[in-house]
Amino acid sequence: MKEETIKNMDEGAYRIAYLIAGYIRGTLTESEHDELDKWVEASDDNMLLFEELTDEKNIEANLEWMDKVTTEKNLKLTKKKIEFIPEQENLVGKKWFYSIAASVILLIAAFGIYMVINNKQSGQKSITKIEQTGIQPGSNKATLTLSNGSIIDLFSAPNGLIKGDNGTTINKSKNGEILYNDNDNRNIAANYNTLTTPMGGQYKVQLSDGSYVWLNAASSLKYPTVFVSSERIVELKGEGYFEIAKDKTKPFKVKLEDGSEVKVSGTHFNIMAYENEKAKEITLLEGRVEITKGNNMQSLIPGQQGRILSSKIILVDAADTNQVTGWKNGQFIFHDEDIQSIMRQVARWYDVDIKYEASNTQHFNAVISRKEPVLRLLHILEETGQIHFKTENKTIYVLP
Repeated sequence: MKEETIKNMDEGAYRIAYLIAGYIRGTLTESEHDELDKWVEASDDNMLLFEELTDEKNIEANLEWMDKVTTEKNLKLTKKKIEFIPEQENLVGKKWFYSIAASVILLIAAFGIYMVINNKQSGQKSITKIEQTGIQPGSNKATLTLSNGSIIDLFSAPNGLIKGDNGTTINKSKNGEILYNDNDNRNIAANYNTLTTPMGGQYKVQLSDGSYVWLNAASSLKYPTVFVSSERIVELKGEGYFEIAKDKTKPFKVKLEDGSEVKVSGTHFNIMAYENEKAKEITLLEGRVEITKGNNMQSLIPGQQGRILSSKIILVDAADTNQVTGWKNGQFIFHDEDIQSIMRQVARWYDVDIKYEASNTQHFNAVISRKEPVLRLLHILEETGQIHFKTENKTIYVLP
């Protein structure tokens, strides 16, 4: 297949092929590296194709495959040069091998990318394995349950005003957020709404007092549409990040499912209270909070974390606030974290099941965007050489 023919196929595919060949040769500029990285991270298809074409074990196989789509004479010459590299010139020979292979890979990549694009356009399956296509990162998805029992799917509901019950005004923005207006009507009875995120969902709500709450995946927040009592009380399941509007006359309280309570006036903090986690964690970033569990009470100052274990509250100084709030800022931040903790987060965000075929006591460090496809995240963890994965439908298997 001639270069001219490939160019006519698809200019975009030819450009990516050029970048892949440059990667193999080691001749890419910094801007070209960035361009290639952006393409690789854009989809699972791209990442898999890139890994196939740059895998050392596959280069010779690719050369053999190319024998079927180009002139026999040229490829025989190429193979001959590769085959008779002297052992004592192994290092130089290897570089020469990659240089020759890259020239051929340029054509292979262009043809392969062209086929992927064609398959997508014709509705055929791409090179991504069937069982991997269903695993996508989470997004702004939630349901809103009104006090009369009505349920609104916020993912499909149009932006703008949403009709609440008892005259409640709710506005849905385009950025995955709902906002309540306080009409200063203190004589009405409080109606409770519940915001619920599924596995693979997140959402943000501005309460009627101006406080903001970000909900992580598989979480729920129950709250009054208007705060009419002497206290502002909400109930949380799962994980939420809070920025509380100051009101000295009305303390703000977050009640957890186990009976624990977090009391604040105006402050920024994160609560992680999933049922399948070993401890519930309240991490303070700004202001002051009081944690109560039974007869135990603990006050936090910024940078501290309170861990609720059974009936105890354990105080942790110098908590890693960046790691704790990474999810709210669109990142997975793993600092010396065990694989079980990591995979619980992966399960919630990608809406997958996790099965372990081997125990693993290693701890991992990584910072990964929550927009990344799950295969990219797993690949980064695999690069440590300490763990491996396989996927099947919406199940991820942890391997030795």
